[in-house]
Amino acid sequence: MLNLNHVYNYYSSQITQTRNNQRVQANKRNDLKTVYNNMVKENQNSPFYKFTFSDANQAFAIGIKEAALALESESRLLSEGSEQQTHMKAVSDNEHVVSASLVNSNYGDLPEQLSIQVDSLATPQTNVGTYFPSNEASIPKGDYSFGIAVGRNQYTFRLKVNEGDTNQQLLRNLAGSINENNIGIRAALRNNRSEGTTALVLHSEAIGKPNNGDLFFQFDEAYLEDDITSLLGIDHIESLPTNAEFYINDTLHSSISNRISLNHAVDIDLLAKSDEPIQVRLVPDERKAADQIKTFLDSYNQLVDIARNGNQKGATKLFRDITGIANRHKNEIEAAGLTITEDGYLAQEQDVNPLKLQELFDEKNSSFRKDIARTTEKMTLNPLHYIDKVVVTYPNTNTNYPNPYYPSKYSGLLFNDYS
Repeated sequence: MLNLNHVYNYYSSQITQTRNNQRVQANKRNDLKTVYNNMVKENQNSPFYKFTFSDANQAFAIGIKEAALALESESRLLSEGSEQQTHMKAVSDNEHVVSASLVNSNYGDLPEQLSIQVDSLATPQTNVGTYFPSNEASIPKGDYSFGIAVGRNQYTFRLKVNEGDTNQQLLRNLAGSINENNIGIRAALRNNRSEGTTALVLHSEAIGKPNNGDLFFQFDEAYLEDDITSLLGIDHIESLPTNAEFYINDTLHSSISNRISLNHAVDIDLLAKSDEPIQVRLVPDERKAADQIKTFLDSYNQLVDIARNGNQKGATKLFRDITGIANRHKNEIEAAGLTITEDGYLAQEQDVNPLKLQELFDEKNSSFRKDIARTTEKMTLNPLHYIDKVVVTYPNTNTNYPNPYYPSKYSGLLFNDYS
């Protein structure tokens, strides 16, 4: 007699379904109906058995069903990934000059290889003030101010000079005040150690030529009393903002940014000027492929563990069924970078080949993928097939009358993951 209490206790204490498996299975509305029909069909030709359903037998049977569901789910996820061609990455021949990254899989319109030569980078506006003796007090005691126009916004800063304040101390305080207000300008000090002098340096956070005018920020001394702009010399422009200029496959381009996007598929970061073209190309992403294959290997090896540790005569058949999948497709598995151990486990002992991995799990063309689906379906429909039992009666093969109550005991058990 099937003791459902043990079944429920097993689920509550041992089964933790992964988020991915739940997502894949719950999205199929007709799964429950299909499973039930397959259970009834399975039962039509199934003998009537007698067996002792101990706690160990229940855990063994339910473990088979859950592990088989997980294996099919992970296999399906890899199949969907292979159809989307997600195992590629963009690489550059010189990462110090040009860096590339693949942002999505819609790269079909890109040329097979990109040649990029950087003539100039996009730069900010840079103003450098007067160099003052660092440890002297060149600015008289008093209250001062200056105004900065950043785009259409006007900002006013106050500077209080006390007796004995050194130039370096005043400039450091002023730079800190500008940075704290986040006005789109970064301030810093530039030291000339040989002469012992310090100047205030202002950089625009934006780069490239602005749309309106040639400058990102400028100073207006007309409306403020005690304006210190001229004294500090920070209205002196050291370099104007410029656009990046570069060649892509011998065609000249210009950009206000050092990051460009090609067909919203590949992001290119321009990092330095180059005297010769840098090659950017798409190659298989071994790391991403390895991450995706790991959960599949865990699911497959979990079934092998159940078979090897099961105290049932049927455990031998379970071991043959699960390892038979790998043995029948040994060449394709090894071509993808996986190996079959002497104990029947699947392992990754080298870098996987993403292209071969896509072929291995291709939904339409892979016999390996179809073999997994076929084998795991049998396991989930009737995990009691691997339990030790005695045949009581054989089915009447002259009729096709299905008994819908038998499958609830002999096929499927609790299909808790279907909705």
